[in-house]
Amino acid sequence: MDMKGITAERKSFRVEGARIANFLSDMQNFRQIMPEQIEDWYADEMSCSFFIKNLGKLGMTKGEVSNMQQFEFPSSESSKVKFILYFNFQNIGNDESEGFFELKADMNPMIEMMAKRPLTNFVNILTENFQTQISK
Repeated sequence: MDMKGITAERKSFRVEGARIANFLSDMQNFRQIMPEQIEDWYADEMSCSFFIKNLGKLGMTKGEVSNMQQFEFPSSESSKVKFILYFNFQNIGNDESEGFFELKADMNPMIEMMAKRPLTNFVNILTENFQTQISK
């Protein structure tokens, strides 16, 4: 599998790492940070699925957590695209963290050309919406 990486812009969060971990531990919370144009949203605590125009039906599950600094969300069996969504973050001071979403997907060069912009948009929207939600 040739996994291509697409990384969002890094954002800062003025919250404790535990709050970030708590939000990411329930896949139902992802509805609050998804782009507006998703359709057919479904989620439980462990997984979610949704439809994005021009990409199709996507699904992901809770994966591994590395040192409470990287959260992994691999694609589910039903997903049309095989990918891993990561949320990377690090504490940089008192109640201050930096983080971003990153997507690694199995794409051939032709698909990558077509999908790079919408997927970059997707991870940037996730990161921006996450920053807004977590700061409330």
